[in-house]
Amino acid sequence: TDAREVQARLRITSEAKALLSVQPGISVGGAHDLRPLLKKAEVGATLDAPTLLDVQATLMSGKTLRRAITQNAAQYPTLSDLAGQIAECPKLVAEIARCINDRSEVMDSASSALARIRRALSVARDRLMDRLNKLVASPEYAGALQESIITQRGGRYVIPIKAEHKGRIAGLVHDQSTSGATLFVEPLAIVELGNTWRQLQLDEQHEVERILAELTAQVAEVY
Repeated sequence: TDAREVQARLRITSEAKALLSVQPGISVGGAHDLRPLLKKAEVGATLDAPTLLDVQATLMSGKTLRRAITQNAAQYPTLSDLAGQIAECPKLVAEIARCINDRSEVMDSASSALARIRRALSVARDRLMDRLNKLVASPEYAGALQESIITQRGGRYVIPIKAEHKGRIAGLVHDQSTSGATLFVEPLAIVELGNTWRQLQLDEQHEVERILAELTAQVAEVY
C-alpha cells in the first residue's frame, strides 16, 4: 500500500527482467543457504570441512554475481545498489582454499604443526608395518598364523593367530573370529610402536579440529 515501495520494487523487477534478457545465464549458482549453520557458528559450534567449502562456494558465487551486475551500473542502477551489498570476503575465501581441498580434506598447508604431525605419522606407520611384516614373514611363527596378513581391530594393527597357538606370540588380544578359531593379536613387540602411531593420530585429529574451529571463528566474524 506504500506507493514509493511499490515503485522501488517495480524498478528492481524491470531492471532484473532487462538484465536477464541480455544475460540469461546470470544466477546465484553454487550458492547455499547457510543461515542455519552460520547461526550455530555464532554460538560456538565448529563447522566441518564440507560446510566450510559451501561457505567458500557461496562467497565466490556472490562475488561473480556482484561483479556481473555492478559493471553495468549505468543500465541497472537499483540492482547495482543491491548487488553492491554482497560481501566478497576475499581473505576468508583464500584462507579456506589454503586449508581445505576440493575433497573436503584439511591439507598439510593449513598449519606447520599439522604438516609436522603428518610427517611423523608416516614415519611411525612405516616403522610399525616394517616390524609387523618381519613378524608375519618369520618362519618361527609360520605355524601359529591363521593367515600371513596384517589387519586392524579397534584402531590397532593385529595379526590373526590360531587360537590353539595363542601362547606362541605374546601379545594383546583385541578380537576373535565368530568361530573362536582365530584370535586377532597385537604382538607385545610392536605395542610401543602402535602407541606412538595412535598418539600421532590423535594429535592429527586435534590439530584438524583446531584448524576447523579457527576457520569457523573467521566465518562467524564476517556473518
